[in-house]
Amino acid sequence: MLTSVPTGWLWLLAAASTVLSSYVLGSWIPLRKFRIAYPVIMVTCGAVLVVVCRLKGFSLAEALVMYSCAHISLPLGLLPQRKVLKEGHERWRRGEAVGPIEVPRRHAAFFAVCLVGVLFAGFALTR
Repeated sequence: MLTSVPTGWLWLLAAASTVLSSYVLGSWIPLRKFRIAYPVIMVTCGAVLVVVCRLKGFSLAEALVMYSCAHISLPLGLLPQRKVLKEGHERWRRGEAVGPIEVPRRHAAFFAVCLVGVLFAGFALTR
């Protein structure tokens, strides 16, 4: 279905999902280094994804759809943890000792279900 869409629109979808993911996660984790590094790392990983998909026989359209779906599912899956992330950042700013963030099992399960569900939907949309 989405593989019949012109490639230019899929590049726009990939760019929009990257910007949206960067903006949302940057507002939840308001560290300057994170706001700079996250988009750079994600675009680099996206380029590697496209190369690997092309080497494995997948089309560019399929790679772009999967990249976009991954970026859509990341903030969606982290929705329950946004309060925990913000509280951890506030404690860090006040100078308190911040240990590893304890992630409740239900949050981890929600993240996994969102990630896998959206990626399966993206895979189905490329067939």
